[in-house]
This record gives sequence, structure tokens and C-alpha cells, in this order.
Amino acid sequence: MIFINNKFFIFIKALLLSLLIIGFLIFDGNIERIFIITLMLTLINILRSIKLEIKWGLLFLIGLGAGYVLGNTILYYSVIGINNNDYQNSNIKNEKKLTKPAVIIFSGGEPNEYETFNILKNIYKEEKIMNKAHGPIMASQYKLAYEKVGNSKYVDLCKRINENLSLRLGTDYDLYSAYFNIEPDIYEEVNILSRQYEKLILVPLMLSESKEYKKFKNTIDEGVLNNNTDIKIVPFLWNSQKLARQVSDKAMELVERKNIYSTGMILLISNDESFYEQSILSNEVVRKMAKSKFQEEKIICMKYNNDDLLLKSIKGLKLKGANNIIVISISSLHNGIREQNKINKLIKKIEKRDLIKIQHISGWGIGDDLLNELEYRIRITNLKN
Repeated sequence: MIFINNKFFIFIKALLLSLLIIGFLIFDGNIERIFIITLMLTLINILRSIKLEIKWGLLFLIGLGAGYVLGNTILYYSVIGINNNDYQNSNIKNEKKLTKPAVIIFSGGEPNEYETFNILKNIYKEEKIMNKAHGPIMASQYKLAYEKVGNSKYVDLCKRINENLSLRLGTDYDLYSAYFNIEPDIYEEVNILSRQYEKLILVPLMLSESKEYKKFKNTIDEGVLNNNTDIKIVPFLWNSQKLARQVSDKAMELVERKNIYSTGMILLISNDESFYEQSILSNEVVRKMAKSKFQEEKIICMKYNNDDLLLKSIKGLKLKGANNIIVISISSLHNGIREQNKINKLIKKIEKRDLIKIQHISGWGIGDDLLNELEYRIRITNLKN
């Protein structure tokens, strides 16, 4: 590189540096290494050529800001431009549809491994402006979470649920899985299968209505995807006695009978779904725990908004005599990888500082109670006119 102490070149170098930082934040593997090397060389070049004056510093900061806006804008339109779902214009035709129903079990979903495109697509499709503005930063948080936690188990759990239900339901039903955030896409799956089957049974693997679900349901109600197919949707799981029992049983498995009076529990619920409906499931879990001699005063139900609130809740349980605490995320099948990383980090910090044992149950997981509930609801929904 040519070292020129020129304001324009300093601005360009700062802009380039910002773009390289974005590349380092969002990419992994060999591409990340290339960005690191280029980033270091550019930074050395800038340090050699920049002058220690306020006007140069301001110009440098403006260049960094311009580079971030430019890089984020390029990423946004690169990702969103490819995401074009036009489900009405298709020439696929089937001479005869299958009479047995197709069952589609669907939920949010998450990539098994860190994938730059999928992660950015899910960030940028959010309605919140701040999410779009912080796209590269949020992507870097996901990348770090995957590095710390490892692979996401979300899709594997969904596959196991699908396989188990397929055995239970037999040959009278064909089972499929689909997602909002990864492939196979729920919109595309309904669009394709509605041409092959007379009836579709949609099974939301979620407690209550989310923003993604509302948008999807509106698409169904508008008839965009049905292709003259009978589409039925199974009710949400918030009022499931069986699911509440599965959650409470998982918690009790971690508690030794002799330590039951010195154990506290925190039920974490999500901001993305109905507080009322999540609370109903939480209250049922508490009721079942109380039947097992668990002290209700040592059970806290809270929204996981920030780390400080969780810290205060743990401190409150400790003051009540709890030296063993179970944290249960009850709002979904399995926590997202970024949330897992945040909670795990916080738990390790508290355990080390306060010498207290904390165990985390990341979602309902898979169990006979959940499978029995889903099987029952699928069969009942199929019988309804």
C-alpha cells in the first residue's frame, strides 16, 4: 500500500477498515482468517499514516461510521433480495391428490451450525429497526454462541419428534417437519404439499401465538397456500397438562429427595409469546411441583428480559435458604443458541462467585408426555369437520 497523508485516503482507509471488521464479525472458518489478516495489515497501515490531530480523528470516525452503514446496507439487500416468496405462481399440477392427511410439525427452527446467510436473514427479517441496524453485531453474537455451545440440538429434537410420532400414527398419516427460520420453509412446504394431499394438518410446536405465526396464519386464511386443500391447525400447547407434567418431572429428576427443601426453581418465559398463556403452563408446573413436596415460596416465574433480573431472582432464592437452583426455560422445545450461551455464561459466573449449584433445563425437550399430547391432538383435529 502507498502511504499518503491525505484526508481523503484516511477516510477511505477507515471505511475499508469498517468493512473488514464487519467481515470478521459475520464470517467464520477460512474466510474469517482472510479478513483477520487483511484487517491487521490495514490497521497497521492506518496507524503509520494517520496524524494525531482532532480533525484527523473525526474524519477517521466518520469513515468508520460510513463503512458500517455501507456494509450493513450491502448485507441487508444481499440477503433480503434473495428471499422472494411468491407462492401463487406455480405450474406444478397433480392429477390426483392423496386422501390420507399430511401432518406438518412446524416451529421456529435454528441452523445446526453457524451459517452466515441464514443467521443474517433471520435478523434482517425482524420488524425491529434496531435489529436491522445491529445486523453484523447480532450475527457476531450468534457466531460466538455457536463457538461456545457447539451445534444446536433444535432440529435434531424436531426430527426425533417426527420419527416417534410417525411410528405412533402409523401409515394413515404422512409426517413432515418445517420451520420459519430454516429449510424446509413452512410456507413452501404447505404450498407444495397442498397440491399432493386433500387434507393438511398443521401442528405448531409452540405454546402460543408468535409474530411469525400470526403472519403465517394470515397467509393461510387469505387462501394463498391452500390450493383447494382442507387445512386444519392443531391448538397450541399452553393448556397441556401432559407438557406441564413433563417439565415438572424433568425438574424433579435433578432434585435429590433429601435436598428438596434447599432447592429453588426459576421458570423463564419468553417476551415473544403470550404472557398469560405461558403463565397458565407455569402455574400448572408449580402446582405439580408442590404435589411433590416442593416449596412454592422457592419457585419464581419471570420474563427473561435481562441478566440483572435473573441475578436478583437467584439472590432472592438464596436468601430463602436455597443452595441448589434449577432454571427452566419453558417457552419452547429448546432454547436458541444465543440465549443458551447467555444463560450458561451467567450461571457459571454466579456459581463461581456465590458457591451455589445452578442447573439449567433448556426447554421442554422430548418425552412421552409431549409425544402423547401431540398424537392425541393430531387424531382429534383430523376427526373434526
